[in-house]
Amino acid sequence: MSNHEEFYDNPDIRAKYIARRTQPDNPNDTLERPIFLELVGNLSQLDIIDLGCGDASFGKEALLQGASSYIGIEASSAMVNLALVQLTNTLGKVHHGRLETWKAQSEQVDLVSSRLALQYVENLEPVFCEAYQALRPGGRMIFSVEHPVITSNFASLAEGRRTNWLVDDYFKPGARVHQWLGHEVTKYHRTLEEYFDLITMTGFKLERIRESRPLPQNFSSQQEYERRLRIPLFLFISAHKSIHASPARDRT
Repeated sequence: MSNHEEFYDNPDIRAKYIARRTQPDNPNDTLERPIFLELVGNLSQLDIIDLGCGDASFGKEALLQGASSYIGIEASSAMVNLALVQLTNTLGKVHHGRLETWKAQSEQVDLVSSRLALQYVENLEPVFCEAYQALRPGGRMIFSVEHPVITSNFASLAEGRRTNWLVDDYFKPGARVHQWLGHEVTKYHRTLEEYFDLITMTGFKLERIRESRPLPQNFSSQQEYERRLRIPLFLFISAHKSIHASPARDRT
């Protein structure tokens, strides 16, 4: 995530990002949000850590639903400022820091969430180990990422609004540099198998894998709904820490 904090701290990028997020039928609201909220379910009385929290809109929503506490971790100082405004008059907190250097307290929360942030992290194993450390027995980790069929190759994005999606170099993990919002950004491609291995290798028990299958009721445009049926944009994984969990592994 070496360039993620600088990316969203750029005022031009931030303005374009906010404008994109408020467009009708934007993929965050039509595809990512409904499935993520379905997976997390009832948030009442939960202690939550949110990795790459952005403007902490999920934190505000969780606290309004009765969550006991919320801590967002965010690398972008500009996003931290937006999050602090979002969490005004709540008990929510935001820590400014990179996910790669985040250190968890042992068994402090019931849910570790992350929404479309982990594809910016080069080495995810330490992050997953910290998430496991942070969870109480029975606690869950639920995250969304750009789908591996999207992160494998961004060549078709160079043409602007995509009408076709190129899947190529799928089994070559690592950095993918492409233009987004008019600027260069680096994301890290992983296969579905690699995500599964990260989950099990760090001690989690897999619960559910979901893809961003669209539902017509979430769209105002039938044409956009039909377009989103063509390929999954997002991948969702839900896993839990066993109630009989062994002590947390040594952290690197």
